[in-house]
Amino acid sequence: MKTFSVDHTQLSPNQRRMLDQQRLVRSMLNPVLADQVAQTIAALEVRKEQGAQPEKQWVTVSDTRGTISIAEWMGF
Repeated sequence: MKTFSVDHTQLSPNQRRMLDQQRLVRSMLNPVLADQVAQTIAALEVRKEQGAQPEKQWVTVSDTRGTISIAEWMGF
């Protein structure tokens, strides 16, 4: 079995192939991610210039505290 040396580490052909695939995927994803981030920032800047308020992230669904006791339920 042949091995390749990368940074003084012996790699099998399968490990070398996986390393090459990871490098290929990283080179393709980085520009795509950078473009998406740039588009999002540009959209946020446009909204800020138009005076749009930020979206609420937390919304109160219910304002109850605990369960009602039997005495309160019976009217005592």
